[in-house]
Amino acid sequence: MNLNGTGVTTLVTGLNGPQGVAVNASHIYWADDVLGGGLTGTIDEANLDGTGVTIVVPGQTQPEGVAVDGSHIYWVDTDIFAANLDGTSPHSLISGLNFGFNGVAVGPQ
Repeated sequence: MNLNGTGVTTLVTGLNGPQGVAVNASHIYWADDVLGGGLTGTIDEANLDGTGVTIVVPGQTQPEGVAVDGSHIYWVDTDIFAANLDGTSPHSLISGLNFGFNGVAVGPQ
């Protein structure tokens, strides 16, 4: 939508349980938490116009908040995770946290 609230447009449909959105110069990223049903969650991306929806990190337990910087995607699941923007090399950054959290943020580089 425009900054004044006009021009609302749906970019992506058919999601199971989107949780958190992050944007960089070329893509929109979000966590899709399937909210039960025995399926796994994903970290997804699309072009800024909503086309080209792609799962970049499959097999997540209950992904939530998402953030991006110039080279990585960050998200919260059972740990705080990071992966390259194309979804390769996913890894835990912080594990063993004993509190509920649903967001993550990165500062400018």
